[in-house]
Order: sequence, then C-alpha cells, then structure tokens
Amino acid sequence: MTAITRPDDVSPEEWANNLSEPADYSGTAPDRSREADLAQPDGKVLGRFREILVQTDDLGWVDKTLAGLSHKMLWRDEATGASIALVRFEKGAGIPLRHSHASNQFMFCLQGRYRYVPTGLVLTEGSFYWNPKGCLHGPTLAEEESVLVEIYDGPHYPTQPDWYSDPADAH
Repeated sequence: MTAITRPDDVSPEEWANNLSEPADYSGTAPDRSREADLAQPDGKVLGRFREILVQTDDLGWVDKTLAGLSHKMLWRDEATGASIALVRFEKGAGIPLRHSHASNQFMFCLQGRYRYVPTGLVLTEGSFYWNPKGCLHGPTLAEEESVLVEIYDGPHYPTQPDWYSDPADAH
C-alpha cells in the first residue's frame, strides 16, 4: 500500500478536508484508506476515504468455498453491492452451473484461458468480457490458471448459488 502524503502546495486545511463523501466501502483499498468514520443517525458508521495505491502482488489470495477459486477483494460498495476484485481460477476449476447475475458483470483477463463452455467464448490475456444483467451463462472452465479483474455494478447474484457454502462468497 502506498498512502498519499500531503503535497507541499496543498495547505493542511485543504488536505484535512480533501476526503470522499461518507460511504460504506469495504475491501483492501478502502480498509487501508479510511481517514475518518462518521456515525449516522441510524447508528450505521460510514467512512471517509482518501486516494490510495494498492500493490496487488503484496496481497494474499483468499480461498472461496468453491474449490480452485480465490480472490483479492479490492473495493466494494456495501450500499449497492458493486465491487472490484481480482479472481483466480486454478487450472480445471470453474463455475459448475448455468447462472445469471443481479447486475452487469465485467471481466478483464490478465492471464490464462477461461472458457464459457456452452458458447465456446474463451478469455485470454487482454480479453474484455461483459455479461449483461440477467443473461444466463456458464458453466465455465479454466483451461489454465486464469486471473481476471471482475467488476460488478451492483449485487452479484439474485440468490446464493448452490456451489457456495458460505454466503460471503456470493458477494
């Protein structure tokens, strides 16, 4: 993580007030860039954040309950379910069933070969994939270890998929 320090040409007052609007963000970047917490009238605590740089190679992979799948959660908006994560599928792993999402899913392949079995679409390094909200897709198979940037513009699933035993894996 590289925190940004106050530039010489920015006054201490401006720097102290140069924070995000209150938000309910989680993930590696927000967890490391939280500058202030603000209690809301309903008791919920929202954070204020500053820009931050995360070196993703310094983060450990977190296994999901689906064998061969791990992630590095970079950012999540708890209010909307939107998120950005790195996901890694070991060779031979994949999502076992056809399914749809409750929002748009975007993926950018950083490495590997990740196949959507029914359609034959294969993500390779540099591929961008968009799966529109509600569109059935899958199952999938990683033909080799695959690392993807995965972005959702809202919640991941309408209901928890059967292949996850931990509800946290479904968002």
